[in-house]
Amino acid sequence: MKIDELINKNYDKLTQNDHQIFNYIIKNQQECKEMTCEQIADKCHVSRTTLLRFCRKLDLNSFAELKYVLKLSDSEVYENTNLDIEEACQTYHKIIDEIKEHQYKNVCSLIYNAETIYIYGTGNAQKAEAEEFKRIFLSAGKCVIDLFDLGEVQFMQNKFADKDLFVIVSLSGETAEGIQILKAIESTKIKTLSITRFENNTIARICKDNLYVSTKMLHGLQNLSYEMTAAFYVLLDILFVNYLEYTRENKR
Repeated sequence: MKIDELINKNYDKLTQNDHQIFNYIIKNQQECKEMTCEQIADKCHVSRTTLLRFCRKLDLNSFAELKYVLKLSDSEVYENTNLDIEEACQTYHKIIDEIKEHQYKNVCSLIYNAETIYIYGTGNAQKAEAEEFKRIFLSAGKCVIDLFDLGEVQFMQNKFADKDLFVIVSLSGETAEGIQILKAIESTKIKTLSITRFENNTIARICKDNLYVSTKMLHGLQNLSYEMTAAFYVLLDILFVNYLEYTRENKR
């Protein structure tokens, strides 16, 4: 599990000092991998005890476990100043390996037990990914309804039930309408699942369950940048394969 994922999962436990520690670590991940507990505490202007308490709030038993998580966690957005096709392909291999290591059982259970799945994508690319989610799970016999915007969500939310699932797809996890939608449905009993880029983000924190993907940023000529996001589709494929296996085991 990556440091951002641990922060999202335990966000409500964190104090101002904890956020200060996290902000330092996330900005200096490479250096922190080699630093001692005392060195990081000194850089964050907190005591060693406060740093160890921070680790425990993230469900880590020791500072050594935090170091282990950091060594497994590279930056969530792989940046490259050279348009090297071979390196881009190697990065995708690494991203796919990360996706394979996700724990899918709980998410598969949510989907399997959901009577109706509602899905919303925050932007054009995310709406396309939501449409792909809908397509593959319709083929497995699930009822999936895609919602276009806040108005459609508000129109449908009186139908939301505790056996339903609301899925939100967002690249950054900070889209204003996406956050507004999640706050609007908090009063319902519907279960929530976010699919976002690997980073500490508001949408992942609001949702009860989360899936994450890494992306790659390419910088070209004339200050043009392009973020490669095909990993979202890889995630959906691997999720669906895990779902089929989960379904098979539950029908034995």
